Amino acid sequence: MSNIVVALVCAAVLVCLLNLVFTVGMARRLRALGALLSQPGPASDGHSSPGGFGPVMRESGERLGAFSTTTVDGRPVGEDFFAGGPALVAAFSVGCGACEERLPEFVRFAETFPGGRERVLALVVGTDGVAEKLARLEPVATVVVEGLHGGPLCASLGVKGYPAVGIVEPGGVVRASGTLMHNVTAALEKV
Repeated sequence: MSNIVVALVCAAVLVCLLNLVFTVGMARRLRALGALLSQPGPASDGHSSPGGFGPVMRESGERLGAFSTTTVDGRPVGEDFFAGGPALVAAFSVGCGACEERLPEFVRFAETFPGGRERVLALVVGTDGVAEKLARLEPVATVVVEGLHGGPLCASLGVKGYPAVGIVEPGGVVRASGTLMHNVTAALEKV
């Protein structure tokens, strides 16, 4: 009987040691990943993009591509949307945690944007769960829904990640862009 107890204690010690080695290895990998993610990445407006990733849409100075699509209320919209003055643009994806997190801040900013709803263009990409985003965006923005990434507006904005926000000048030239609202609010303060 005592041989069985000794064998079980030895097995438990061995499992604990293996667990300790595994935990130390994972801690090292997570520390290395954290260091990699905390490195600043290039951004067009002098701000670092979070996580060191590249731009999420066309950068400052770039021109949007031509596009033609329809808003959720059936109105045609194209690059002439940007003819009347600076416009606030955003792209959100259904199922994107960061989009859900930043949507309320975008809505608050859009409510006070000069020109109101007619100068704010919001893109929602996805199919399931669109209604909730529409309910929040429609009062403050002209809204376009594209079922898949790469639709006409998505391609024109050059969206590579979500959420993407920007200020677009008349003629379709991007003044500022990024994934955080401060990326665009800082550009407005400079004018």
